[in-house]
Order: sequence, then structure tokens, then C-alpha cells
Amino acid sequence: MSIQLIDHNDDLKKLKDEGYNISIINQYIVVKGIPYVNRNKKIVFGTIFCPFTLSGEKAVLQHDHTVRFAGEHPCDKFGKEDNSYVNSQQNFPLTQDIVGSFYFSSKPQSGSYPDFYAKIKRYVDLLSAPAKSIDPSVTAQKFDYVSYHEDSVFKYPDTNSARAGLTHISDKLKNQKIAIVGLGGTGSYVLDFVSKTPVKLISLFDGDIMYNHNAFRIPGVMSEEDLSQRPSKVSYLKNKYEKLRNGIIAHEVFLDGSNVDLLEGHDFVFLALDKAEAKNAIIDYLMTSRIPFVDLGMGLTVVGNSIRGTIRKTLITPDNSSSINKIAIGYAADNDVYAQNIQISELNALNATLGILAWKKMIGFYLSEETIYNSTFIVDEEVISNAT
Repeated sequence: MSIQLIDHNDDLKKLKDEGYNISIINQYIVVKGIPYVNRNKKIVFGTIFCPFTLSGEKAVLQHDHTVRFAGEHPCDKFGKEDNSYVNSQQNFPLTQDIVGSFYFSSKPQSGSYPDFYAKIKRYVDLLSAPAKSIDPSVTAQKFDYVSYHEDSVFKYPDTNSARAGLTHISDKLKNQKIAIVGLGGTGSYVLDFVSKTPVKLISLFDGDIMYNHNAFRIPGVMSEEDLSQRPSKVSYLKNKYEKLRNGIIAHEVFLDGSNVDLLEGHDFVFLALDKAEAKNAIIDYLMTSRIPFVDLGMGLTVVGNSIRGTIRKTLITPDNSSSINKIAIGYAADNDVYAQNIQISELNALNATLGILAWKKMIGFYLSEETIYNSTFIVDEEVISNAT
């Protein structure tokens, strides 16, 4: 009945179509998730509701221009109470969960609102204006307000997921503990992508320091001053991405057989090493420990006056190691595959993207009818060959 009534009234349907959280409860029009500012200068979300009368399946607007509000006293962006439209404080329970605490009155110059759309929109705008002045991304439309202030690893709310309504999908990644082994060109892009997900922990492993060439193949810009201080890769990147989130641990070590147990307890590992031989002990440990991982690699050479080659992503899970032979391992491979360690940022980014897609598909973030365990992108042909 609620959906039918909304769809049979143009003004209510317009509110629904524009993404407002509108419903009919106990003969009241209810709109939830409206951002406003409280006394603590914090953005919170409230509910407005008002009664209506029926004429068949049409809602007939009453002459009353007021609404009830379930929430705290609305304030300006400085936390000062706004009484310009707050008529009085009144307790009015609509349901057990929706209890009106304030009575709003904002009478238009014409004396009455032409329809419910105009009426609701007016009160939404009044409430939202201070909130939008603090965070322009907040809105009462198509916004996951329930998760906006939820405890998370981020230093500020993830309005990107909230606006797109993807929070429940992103939550699939929430408790993951991720390790990135190798923070060169490809590994730094892996970090950039993973850092924007709600994973619980990101462990960084690399014993090298930042040089000029690193600055030309990592995301963003590294200053000359930062380079002159010769920071380790992991400490520099940890400091950079801690501006966005918590849960980053930097290990200034190269992993080998003596310390590979530092990977214990991780849920997924990205291998972005530039030395094939070092992977032996790591891969043996991951497979024995049944920790899924993706190995990322590039093989590029100069041919004439151009560059050609391939980019590879290999996924190994506890239940499928069929593509393990695709990973170059050992001293001979180091002399062959990495003889020319050519790295170009756009290819590093693409290599990292393939790895991120493999991980997110495995978790169920992206729909995947079958698992692709090995992918090879041929640069000159722009063709991806996949093996399931």
C-alpha cells in the first residue's frame, strides 16, 4: 500500500525518484536520512514526518505547513541552535523507533505549499544547508546515512561508497588483513587501491629506500625534499596514506626464509617483487599456510625505438594452484626475466589493477561466474589472455 500510494501521487513519486528515503507509516509521510548539524558541530541524520488525508489513492495536502522532526535540535555549522523554523520542542511518538522531538514551522509566503514535494523539499533544504557547508558530499538523496559515522579505519567518512549505495558491498572487504610484498611501481599502486577499501590491516614489506626513479612510477607526487631525506619505501608510503586511514604497518625488511612467518594471519597477499628468486620461500609458506595470493609481474623489452612485452597476474588459492608454473622463480629467472627491469607507471598501474580485480572477485565484491587464475596482457596487441 505504501509503495502504491507513493507511485500514484506525482509529488510523492518525485521525491522517491529523486532518491529521498520516503515511506508511508501510520498515515504519515516519513522521510529519513536528512543531514543536519547538532550542538557538537557534528553532522548527524534525522527524520521528518507529517500527516496526510486520502481521496481514493491520491494524497490530499492539508493546509498545515508544519512537520515533526525526530532528532536533536538543529544548529548552524558552528553548533549554535537554529530557531528560525523550530516552533517548539514536543514529544510525539510515531512508532517505537521514530519519535518526534521538535515541531517545525516554516510558512511560505503564499500561506501554503502547493504539494508535498515542495513542503518536504523546503524542510530538507533548511536542515541540510549547515551540514553541506561542512561536508558538501552529504545529502538526503541516495546516501547511505546509516554507515556515514560508523567506526571505520578511515580518518573521514567514505562518502564515495555512501553516495553510490555500495557500503554493504564494500563491507565484504572490511575485516581483511592484506599484505603487500614489494612497494616499487606495481606494489605502490596496489597500496593506493587497497588503501581506499575498508580492510582492517595493510602490511607493507620492502627493505629498499626511495630513489629518484621511484618517484616517477608511484601514484601522486614525491617532493625533492622528501627524496633528499632518503626514506624507506614503506615508511614514506605509510606516512603518505595514513592521512587517509589507520591500520597500515610498515616492515622495513626484505622477506625471505628467515622472516617469512611475518605473513602469518594475513587473509590475502599481493606479491610485487622485482626479484624472482626471493619468491621461493614466500610462495612455499603461503601455499603451506593456505593463504591466497596474487603474483604480479612485467616482462618488457626495447625493440627498435619502442617498448613491447607483457603484463601478468597469477592468482593462487588454497583450492587451486594450477597456474603456479606461470610464476618465474629462481636465480635463472632473475637473470632472464628481470635482466631489463623496465617499469612504466601506466603499466605498473594496470598490473596492479589486474591484481586488485582478482582479489575483489575472490571476495565477491565483483560478480564473477568463473575464477580467472592467470591473465596476460600483451602490450603491443592490447589483448588479455585469460586462463580459468
